[in-house]
Amino acid sequence: MITEQFRNDINVIDREYPSIKIDFIEVDDYFGPELINRLSNEWSIPINFMFMGSPGDHFPYKLQELGGVRLII
Repeated sequence: MITEQFRNDINVIDREYPSIKIDFIEVDDYFGPELINRLSNEWSIPINFMFMGSPGDHFPYKLQELGGVRLII
């Protein structure tokens, strides 16, 4: 779930760094290897340029299954 505080944080970063274009895109889909591959292809972004937050204990995939997505700890 995206909180209002997160949305505000994105806006602060966007204002603080005007020379960097920040796009926040909310996707309502199941997160997994298929979605990562699809978005990589649709957006022409290599998977190893994509980031994800640290997964919880019940995350159904091993990080190795995600194709090189980078982990933010």
